[in-house]
Amino acid sequence: MSLQEQLELRIEREISNQMDTILEKVNRIAKKFSIDNKDEKSPFKNVLAVATDSSSSLEVIKNYIRYQIGRKDSSLIWKSLVEEDMFAIALVKELNKLNEDVTKILQKLRKNIPKNNPLESYLTDTQNRERIERNIHLKIAQLYLGYLAREHTAMVGEKKEREKREKKREKTKV
Repeated sequence: MSLQEQLELRIEREISNQMDTILEKVNRIAKKFSIDNKDEKSPFKNVLAVATDSSSSLEVIKNYIRYQIGRKDSSLIWKSLVEEDMFAIALVKELNKLNEDVTKILQKLRKNIPKNNPLESYLTDTQNRERIERNIHLKIAQLYLGYLAREHTAMVGEKKEREKREKKREKTKV
């Protein structure tokens, strides 16, 4: 197994270990902005397409999200305000803050690699480390956006079911 393959496997494992924390962040922003109040097709489909494009980067994704604010026909979700926060801007901030998770992943990764392992010197090389950090940040952002899209769909579905039950209860009272 090549050095790169070993590193990829270790990175995948550490990302998996960090996913519960990332999902908590997804749930927080979804609830804070009540994204289920905008009952429409998921506005995240196009963002996910941009995020998973092979030529994408974190900056491209953030630019696309901010772009949604100015688009005439974009989803109202992007422009939703809670206090002084606009959803699109808050989402960009959350994507930036994923860097904290990247740092934790890299710390755990380096901690679990013996000093005499060739991966250690590979990771300490500045150019390699910066590239690896960018790749992990992009991967986590892609996962974050994918889970946010799922959360939106789940929240909209749950809201519809609650409303259906409420209407049913109201009919039986009459």
